[in-house]
Amino acid sequence: MKLLAVLAVIYPLIIAFILILIGVLLHLRRTKMGINTTGVVVGTAKIAKKMTKLKMSVEAPVVRYTVKGREYTCTASKFRMDSTQTYYKGEVIDIRVNKKDPHKFEPLESGSTAEKLLITGGVFIIIAFGAVYIKYRNIFS
Repeated sequence: MKLLAVLAVIYPLIIAFILILIGVLLHLRRTKMGINTTGVVVGTAKIAKKMTKLKMSVEAPVVRYTVKGREYTCTASKFRMDSTQTYYKGEVIDIRVNKKDPHKFEPLESGSTAEKLLITGGVFIIIAFGAVYIKYRNIFS
């Protein structure tokens, strides 16, 4: 019975810390990995891709940008479904360039919603656990 009580205490805290850790890692990947710069959209690359037996049109922006004094004109490494992107020729966009291979880049996206939800969820679990522990501390002793 004592082991069950210990597990009931430990598992929610482990889950909370895992949620917080994933949120922080996603945030760091989004903001710190790669070289952040701006580029000018010079066109759109479209390809037909087969997904689950359906042929779909996907596209990615072709962007001209400068990294460490060299100018590159490349296609984004992530293709998205047609009409989900709104990049127009001549538009200046923020991008994250791969440090090892400057020919690879991704358009910067906010992405902070998932990070905030994961971190907030983990913190909420810890606060809820603290409230339950304070209210029922005699059970845990």
